[in-house]
Amino acid sequence: MNQAISISSVSPTSTRKPVSNPKALRLVSTKSLSRDEWLNVRKQGIGSSDAAAAVGLNPYQSQLELWMIKTGRDSNLPKIDPNDESSPMYWGTILEPIVAAHYTKRTGHKVRRINSVLQHPDPDKSWMLANIDYSVVGCDDVQILECKTAGEFGSRLWRDGVPEYIQCVRREVV
Repeated sequence: MNQAISISSVSPTSTRKPVSNPKALRLVSTKSLSRDEWLNVRKQGIGSSDAAAAVGLNPYQSQLELWMIKTGRDSNLPKIDPNDESSPMYWGTILEPIVAAHYTKRTGHKVRRINSVLQHPDPDKSWMLANIDYSVVGCDDVQILECKTAGEFGSRLWRDGVPEYIQCVRREVV
């Protein structure tokens, strides 16, 4: 199952008016980072994918595991091999550009890779990081595209719509 999640920031007092938020800071470009370098940058804060684990909603990572990773105590935790072709993470990475291209085909909205770890512009919230899959170009209603794929076993979490742990990612990014 492939799923593209489009995210828009909508004011609670208006039905479709985007909220005026200051732009996120580009903490570091990811274009030339190795996977290990990228993971080390992510340890500097709580990213959008970490948010669900932090509040106990991530079915794939506990709060304790997140704490261990963020505090450098994760050396004994199992590591995901990004080149393991049997891993859902591998296939999610491979299929992400295809899901994004399909989103463009279905909606007519062009998308662009961000290629950066983003940081909240408020110094008091500089611990808030985001790795956004794509930005949506020229569309006021949708600014961010998060591409998700699910295999045979993961798809059960999507039966009733977007799972809560994915919605948590979406809320943290916005």
